[in-house]
Amino acid sequence: LIPAAIAANKSMFNTITNSRPDPAKSASSENSLDPYAAKGAASDEFVSASGATGPSLKNSALLFAKDDVPLADIVAIMGRISSIDDIADWKNLPSTKLPNLSNPANPPMLLPRSAFKQSIRSGNFKSWPKDPTTGEPVGGADLEAAEGKRVMQKGALIGDAALDAVFDTWAWGASLTTPDKVAPALREFRPDAATFDVDKFAAAAIRGRSVTGIGILTFIVIQTVAYGSLFIAPFLRVFFDIDIGFGQLGACGSGVCHSLF
Repeated sequence: LIPAAIAANKSMFNTITNSRPDPAKSASSENSLDPYAAKGAASDEFVSASGATGPSLKNSALLFAKDDVPLADIVAIMGRISSIDDIADWKNLPSTKLPNLSNPANPPMLLPRSAFKQSIRSGNFKSWPKDPTTGEPVGGADLEAAEGKRVMQKGALIGDAALDAVFDTWAWGASLTTPDKVAPALREFRPDAATFDVDKFAAAAIRGRSVTGIGILTFIVIQTVAYGSLFIAPFLRVFFDIDIGFGQLGACGSGVCHSLF
């Protein structure tokens, strides 16, 4: 129980700090679900700051990201995505070629978070998206003038925090996603190749990140109840005659328990 709990808490801490290992990258290159790793390509280095100027994504503090999420980085990503097919070559992902598939005609199309990042960074920037309400460049003409040349470059530096924010809009904290999850999420804030709704995107990113937060909170509550019932409450009863609830294990030494609640 204890070793498993330590491993689970370590994984939880890595998730909170956005430093969790990607299972697709952890596998050997031969068995990896990451198409780049499967080909033996070097993985991208973690980018904490892209050097982007201008404002941060609206309400990005609610993402609890370790690093800043510049709006220019989000635009750099969206400018490379005009449709779901710009995200990955879905039908040729390693997961579609796994042995002994139950339905080879409809194989699982699993895109790892790491592969998404590498695909976007190496993709071609098509155009600076427009605000669907005003028709103006997202972030304003000044931001486009300041950042346009940088984000249009192939291999442009894009922060991992921004890429994680985009991925979480459809993956909700998971390390893998599928086209059936990506498509409806993308349509919500990227209804066509020309426009991008920043407000809807920010809301979707916060919802995606909140699922991770709810899961972490639930796990902490479960641990509190379990350890309280198995260890803490019995210890206080036996050695200090104090009863804090949490189960019936342990008896007060004096025969009389002093309840705190």
